[in-house]
Amino acid sequence: MAIRGIIFDMDGTITKSNVNFAAINREAEVPDEPILEYIETVGEPRKKTILAVLEKYEARAAETSELREGVREVLDYMKKKGLKAALLTRNSRRSVQTILRRHGLKFDAILTRDDAPPKPSPYPVLLLSKKLGVKPEELLVVGDFHFDILAGKAAGAKTALLIQDCPSEKETHSADFCLDSLSDIISIIEKGA
Repeated sequence: MAIRGIIFDMDGTITKSNVNFAAINREAEVPDEPILEYIETVGEPRKKTILAVLEKYEARAAETSELREGVREVLDYMKKKGLKAALLTRNSRRSVQTILRRHGLKFDAILTRDDAPPKPSPYPVLLLSKKLGVKPEELLVVGDFHFDILAGKAAGAKTALLIQDCPSEKETHSADFCLDSLSDIISIIEKGA
């Protein structure tokens, strides 16, 4: 079945990743584990403290963000082909708005951690499927981390991992496609993946 829509991750996919999670974890005194999942295990006062630190770093990263090579090319191609484009991120809505404004980007639908459970939950992919009017199996979820792949697969979408450095086997073995650059998406679409 042909791809009719693409759901992009933000940090590390649309933008070059510049959020310093090690510094966030140190400052917020969070163990070395995914921060959003850890936040769900602590009480409300501690949760607010951790979120304040996280949002401070996300805001700084958004204000200094750089687009990954190929983003505009792929989005322009998708627009010409009439394909839907969505953004799905574990970031805050505020940081997303900063990045969209800074780089003049537009998506047909956007979901942040403020709108739905974060990836790896399949729920936000399914919600975007409804918002876009595209069946899950006609979507391609593109990201740079195994949470992106897990969320897409669990929702029934095709998945593509943007390779950075040397991804672990855990990250690559379940992705339908591995991308050296975002521009590789164009050939995937043209082949009618």
